[in-house]
Amino acid sequence: MLGFDHVEIGTVTGEPQPGNPKKRLFRLTADRALINRMGFNNEGSLAVAARLASRTPVFRTVVGVNIGKTKAVPEDEAVADYVKSAERLAPYADYLVVNVSSPNTPGLRSLQAVDQLRPLLTAVREAADRTVPARRVPLLVKIALDLADEDIDAVADLAVDLGLDGIIATNTTIAREGLGLTSAPAVVAETGGLSGAP
Repeated sequence: MLGFDHVEIGTVTGEPQPGNPKKRLFRLTADRALINRMGFNNEGSLAVAARLASRTPVFRTVVGVNIGKTKAVPEDEAVADYVKSAERLAPYADYLVVNVSSPNTPGLRSLQAVDQLRPLLTAVREAADRTVPARRVPLLVKIALDLADEDIDAVADLAVDLGLDGIIATNTTIAREGLGLTSAPAVVAETGGLSGAP
């Protein structure tokens, strides 16, 4: 029998948001790829926490919860937004993922800079520990494929320094050059993150 070992939900934001306007998903059939600019469309961390709280423990599957910044939240309030989600969702998560890598939320990728990432990850770790004192909720960070090698090294060093449980590498890429894409140029030129075979 084949089954799933875990499910990761999200990205969930502190507040509900509709995501980006449609059309926001583009198929590059000839390239076996997709471009998306979904924009974290979700019902917000409060609604998701209520749903997770009602899960039946009989068929207990490992559930990871991926959290991100609410689009309307200014960058200088991003940490508080992530902390709000962590406090609401950590009690129901088998692990938490801090997503700072989507190309579809303005300013989000700037949080990958170590000077901004350190206080963010520290605050989320503290929020999870405070909210769920009986167990340590594993914490991971999701980074972009488009980081320079030295930035990847810096994030890896930070992950070790903070005792993170892992790095999810990678999210979609904003690059199009050098990938040999053969789909219609108008589709290839759509903004958003590219995923798939290329």
